[in-house]
Amino acid sequence: MCLPFSYLDMSILPTRTSFNQSASGVLVELKKGDTEKRNEFVWIHQERFYAIALLATDHPETAEQLCITAFQNAFAALRQINPKQLGLPIWDWLAQFIVGACADHHAQFSEASPPPPQLDPSVDGSAQMDWETTVILGTQRVRRCLSSLSSEQQKVFILRHQMSLDYDQIAAVLNQTPETIMAWLYRARVQIVKCLGRG
Repeated sequence: MCLPFSYLDMSILPTRTSFNQSASGVLVELKKGDTEKRNEFVWIHQERFYAIALLATDHPETAEQLCITAFQNAFAALRQINPKQLGLPIWDWLAQFIVGACADHHAQFSEASPPPPQLDPSVDGSAQMDWETTVILGTQRVRRCLSSLSSEQQKVFILRHQMSLDYDQIAAVLNQTPETIMAWLYRARVQIVKCLGRG
């Protein structure tokens, strides 16, 4: 079962090196059917699954159900694949299941997202921003600046930089177009740069 917590706390989730482990090695062990290993796997990934589902729904009970569904789908998929053929990190394989659960939820219960506004990143300077330099300034300072962002910008920032989802995955989770996600992320980065510049 997934553990509830506020998505306001997600920006301080620890980054676990286990997310970058080889999917092949982890899934070969899981496929052997050891209940203890399966429970440990769920424990390691449940916070991240729940965080993404909560960002998608803003509803704790629904997020918990999506989390459970995503794990069920992942274990069902594991029975159908040869893990030794996967050449990617475990999170890259696993993320598709929580993203898919969120997308299915939106397809059933959400209205279609409105067409994206015409946004030009060159107007606010975000297109020329050196994001890597900004990150070097320190994650603690970046985290403090998250509170100055709109809810949408906080969500895309966390999904991209904490949860390591790509634009298409974030779009599926938030029921938006990839272009809207890119625009929100540009705006979020610009606001954080301005906040960091103030100290």
